[in-house]
Amino acid sequence: MEKIDSETIINNITLEAGERLDDLQINNLFLIQKADGYNFNSDSVLLANLVRILPSEKAVDLGTGSGVIAILLAAKTRAKHIYGVEIQKGLYERACRSVKLNNLSERITIINEDMKNAAKVLGTGFDVAVCNPPYDPVPKKGGNGELTETDICRKEHLASLEDVAKSAAKLLKHGGLFYVIVKAKRLAEMVFHLKNAKLEPKEIWPIMPKADREVDTVVILSKKGAKPFMTMNKPIIVFNDDGTYTEEAQKLYGKGGENER
Repeated sequence: MEKIDSETIINNITLEAGERLDDLQINNLFLIQKADGYNFNSDSVLLANLVRILPSEKAVDLGTGSGVIAILLAAKTRAKHIYGVEIQKGLYERACRSVKLNNLSERITIINEDMKNAAKVLGTGFDVAVCNPPYDPVPKKGGNGELTETDICRKEHLASLEDVAKSAAKLLKHGGLFYVIVKAKRLAEMVFHLKNAKLEPKEIWPIMPKADREVDTVVILSKKGAKPFMTMNKPIIVFNDDGTYTEEAQKLYGKGGENER
């Protein structure tokens, strides 16, 4: 990870004060992030590594944030084109600059838009949609101050799980696939919203931080217009007891491998 704390120009992209370059550890790709802004976590990386896209297909990342999932999908698949949708201006601008920094402008387009309006802007017929949504509801009490980037990314201030499901369904073609990661405690809620949006859950990957921990998050793959039938995959255990990645996680996060179904 390379940190830059003052105005610097790299590959004709200006890094402003407080910004840094984070090494994505694949294909010499970097992401521009801000110390006092929202920063992606390992869930985004895990989700991106489970997505399968064919070379002729186009994909959309809802709530792309700093663009990490879109950029990783470009690195790991030969998708025809990837669109990122981000409502927050600051994150949108950093995502755009990260795309240019990595010379991916021909493969990735970032738009500054509410995901609920994405189909009106981008059209429909997408093959794959992806989302790492806000994990928690808005607290009933407190939190009356000005919302930060992190507040909006972590809690459902601007988009609920229902909004996520409906937005993906509008964008996808019949038979299109939607990958979403949520906290295990909200699995039933997410499945409910997916089915109401005619996105039928087909596979679930339970995610465990360590073998002796409970399932923390789940990745759900749903298919638009499909008949009910779902597979529960073996849990993915991310870390060994000593804090190193498990063999399974190393393969999942493996550099350079292309994810195609």
